[in-house]
Amino acid sequence: MLEEILECFADVETRTHVDGTLGAGGHAAAMITRHAEMEQFIGFDVDRSAHALAQPRLEQAREKAAAANARATGTLKLSLVEANFRQMREALKALKVDGVDSILLDLGVSSMHLDRAERGFSFMNDGPLDMRMGESAKTTAEEIVNTWPEEEIGRILRDYGEERHWRLLAKRICEARVEKDIKTTRELVEAIGNVPGKWGSIHPATRTFQGIRIAVNDELGAVEDVIPAAIEALRPGGRLAIISFHSLEDSIVKKQFRKFAGFAEPLSEEVNRYMPQPEKPPKIVRLITRKPLVPSAKEIDENVRSRSAKLRVCEKL
Repeated sequence: MLEEILECFADVETRTHVDGTLGAGGHAAAMITRHAEMEQFIGFDVDRSAHALAQPRLEQAREKAAAANARATGTLKLSLVEANFRQMREALKALKVDGVDSILLDLGVSSMHLDRAERGFSFMNDGPLDMRMGESAKTTAEEIVNTWPEEEIGRILRDYGEERHWRLLAKRICEARVEKDIKTTRELVEAIGNVPGKWGSIHPATRTFQGIRIAVNDELGAVEDVIPAAIEALRPGGRLAIISFHSLEDSIVKKQFRKFAGFAEPLSEEVNRYMPQPEKPPKIVRLITRKPLVPSAKEIDENVRSRSAKLRVCEKL
């Protein structure tokens, strides 16, 4: 969703930009090229290899922007932070950044993770059962499937993987590990076996791998942590854009954006319309996207992995 991202920041004077999910630097390089007024770029990624891939690309974009645009204000400062974006508040303080104009978060696992068998994210390629996005993760997928209780494995398959057959698959995993430890992605796929139901284009192991990966990296907890910190860091008129790839992430983003936009929580069974209503939270942002933007049919044709992407944007008041 590169064009949609560039469009959502097009009318923002971006002197300081934060990319919370640097990856290979594609979005970051495009932002640097498009915003010649940029004075500082800050990129977060827990993966050391991402920094190695992105830095030359960012430096090239910096040179291109300076050469092509007379509006360039000087040498752009590149600050690459090897940390999870949930540490944004602390990292910006350490860098002495007192305000940010634009922040982008591209959530979930990246193609550079999926395409490298040795990282253990993909059920299509055999590799060690790792799934850590960075070395700072406290546990691995191998530890989860071999040591966690069956009920805990079932919980993450249900809550994070949204797997209907979570009890069955947790039981199968725990039965397989009695015979021998599950050490590779292929061994985990074999332990899962055939899953009931019609799957179409979705592999039966997709939701299991998703649930375990989210647990390994505490992905949902990180999203919960970063949104308040990101909004706090924005200057008035600055924008926060978040791309999510599954309903759990999007639900958190939607709920947090609505809260900071001053909307009250939807009524629950405990609080109906005849009872005293909860106070609305203070309005700190306005919603740029009332409904999430989604990829064009052309982009989905060119990159099928983008099909589930949703982009939400808010602006600091």
